[in-house]
Amino acid sequence: MPGAAASQTLRDHDAYARVDSAHVTLGNSVAERSWSRSPFRTVELLDTRGGGRRWSTGGPDFTLTFSGVTVGSDSFAVRSVTLSRLPRGGVRATIGLVGSGFATGLTASRIADVYPGIAGFRTQTILTSIAPLPLASATLDEATVGVATPTVHAFRAGSDWRSANWAGPPLWPDVGGDFRKDATAPAGQAVERNGEWVDARAKGRRLFIVMERNDLPSSRAGYDGSAASVRVDYTKDVVDLGPFEEQIHVENPAPNGGRTRTLQPGQPFALEPTFVGFGTSGDDAAWQWQHYLIAHRIQPWAHAVTFNTNNIDSNRISTGSKDDADLGAIQQLAPIARRLGIEAFVLDDGWQAASGDWYPDSPQHPEPRGMFPPRFPDSTFDAIRQALAPMKLGLWMSPLNFNPAADTFKQHPEWSCHPISDALLTYNESDPNSGSNEAGLPEWSTAGFAHVEDRIRDAIQNWHVRYFKFDFMTWLDCASQNDFYQHHDAFLAMVDRLRRDFPDVTFQTDDTNDYRLFPFESTLRGPLWFQNGSPDPSTLLHNLWITSPYVPAYTIGQAALGGDRGGKMAWERFDVGTLMAAALPSHVTIWRDLRTIPAPVVSQVARWIAFYKRHRDSFSLATYPLLDDPLKEGWTALQEWNPDTQRGALLAFRQDADAASARIRLRLVRPGLRFRLISGPDDRVVGTVTSANLIRGLRVTLPAKGRSEVVLIEPVAPVRPPPPTRSRTHGQRYMHRRPV
Repeated sequence: MPGAAASQTLRDHDAYARVDSAHVTLGNSVAERSWSRSPFRTVELLDTRGGGRRWSTGGPDFTLTFSGVTVGSDSFAVRSVTLSRLPRGGVRATIGLVGSGFATGLTASRIADVYPGIAGFRTQTILTSIAPLPLASATLDEATVGVATPTVHAFRAGSDWRSANWAGPPLWPDVGGDFRKDATAPAGQAVERNGEWVDARAKGRRLFIVMERNDLPSSRAGYDGSAASVRVDYTKDVVDLGPFEEQIHVENPAPNGGRTRTLQPGQPFALEPTFVGFGTSGDDAAWQWQHYLIAHRIQPWAHAVTFNTNNIDSNRISTGSKDDADLGAIQQLAPIARRLGIEAFVLDDGWQAASGDWYPDSPQHPEPRGMFPPRFPDSTFDAIRQALAPMKLGLWMSPLNFNPAADTFKQHPEWSCHPISDALLTYNESDPNSGSNEAGLPEWSTAGFAHVEDRIRDAIQNWHVRYFKFDFMTWLDCASQNDFYQHHDAFLAMVDRLRRDFPDVTFQTDDTNDYRLFPFESTLRGPLWFQNGSPDPSTLLHNLWITSPYVPAYTIGQAALGGDRGGKMAWERFDVGTLMAAALPSHVTIWRDLRTIPAPVVSQVARWIAFYKRHRDSFSLATYPLLDDPLKEGWTALQEWNPDTQRGALLAFRQDADAASARIRLRLVRPGLRFRLISGPDDRVVGTVTSANLIRGLRVTLPAKGRSEVVLIEPVAPVRPPPPTRSRTHGQRYMHRRPV
């Protein structure tokens, strides 16, 4: 058994860690979590805010299942604890664990973080085995909450086909439904299902656990009548069918069998991180999560207003998915983009001579079919950057895929993902010019990822690319190279290396097909592309409304100016202010052919973009859905809000409602303050109100259907977060526990 350890204490602002011979404790002014050293278990989970709540008084910290044998964290003991400060504030405890009994031969690092002023803790487990060991499932974190009302949230992508009433694929309708699917059980009744978020509600308070993972069938969340947990059950996964998930979905419904992940001797195996948080209400729980993401987890990226060339496509110099954006077209588009205020100009599918080689289509690297003249005069985008300045250059890529005509594939056929890419290769070569075949369908195994990363680094360092949109991602089993999970993990590791080395570059992922990276693997790394096509404002708003306040709305990319219906463009059918108001809370992206937008519309859109850029921080906050679902076409609203600084924005939409006005109550407004209301897009002060006015509800009146109102809400005087309060729980009086 590990010997006794010397006491340690480390602080950062109000966050602290304390280690003694019996316990490891992390806390701050609003929460505390402690573990026993031997056996390793959660001793307490405390929300110390007004009224207080002790959420757990013991129980396993994590559990592992190997070949039918379940091992709890209480099969481990602490052998070491290292304390360190986090770069963006807070304290980390890296807890070294050694197993006994069936867990003999297993060691683990349990990493736990606490942050100043945030009611929650991030944890992650990294396992190492001395022998091969097949892992069937793992509970990532759990809390013994007692009798509570549980809700499981699953967050779905697949917006190429998914809608609020999508029935699901014919063979597996249970995966149908909207982008967020909830399951709630009565108090004390068990519930367990696919999901990334479990919420336990008791006596008006909340404990929630979120796993930072995508929505594979193996992502599970639940409550067993006493404990809430999130876990990964690899046995549920069968195959990722990518774009074919619309027609067919396969997962393992049985409690046994299916996939496992084998721990290799001496190789660390990292389970996904989780966040355990507390809320004094559902809205406060959402804010603790958002505060954690914004302040500590999401690497800052430029919330740039972007233009994408996807719709510059009349098959003038293309036949399938490739667009027609050559130098001449870009020289025509660039002046309009500058007038609009575009900051990142993204070349979509078409710029590359061949996917897999990843060089610009130029005389030095001509498109291998020889059907069209080169798009660009040089192989380093010098002419393009000159045409676009001062806008930043962005590129679409399908980094996992290659075109069969690519030189790289001809030189390294062993990098292909056998056997599935063999079939894709045959199909692609039989019809090389239509649809996505023009780009290239076969996939690399992980053996090709070093080449892909080298091409991306070259683009950043030598072509000065500052924005990437990654598309076509499907995770595959590649014979003798990688399984489904290793494919996914290696790609994420590559993206994380690039983000670390190039913090000024934005990496966007396309999440329009299920099981790519949505929700919390993509949103933690940058913006995503969520909705293909050009939906009307009600659909764009619904996508934000239904995923808020869980998924950061400002990461969700959608087409800002809609498309045509019945021969009429969106700006002919909707008020331009409404089109732009629907875009402000999201990752603002325009992908219409700018040359088709009338000059007066360009001027109106430019005013809104300038407003967004002046107040970008007000549209990069937690987003709360208000009123009714936008798909009902009545009054709807979104609230952007920072409860600590008491500032944000209200976006109200009349849509097709007969009533000319609506009262809209705002959330998480602190009593006793005064606020200035500033109207967009002209920054006109339209009034001063009190907290009571906002809590009771602002009366918004719009004279015509289809109109909107955007109002910034700013405190008249600076606001400081409220101080911690004394609390009582279970008859015991405490403040947050200071290290001694």
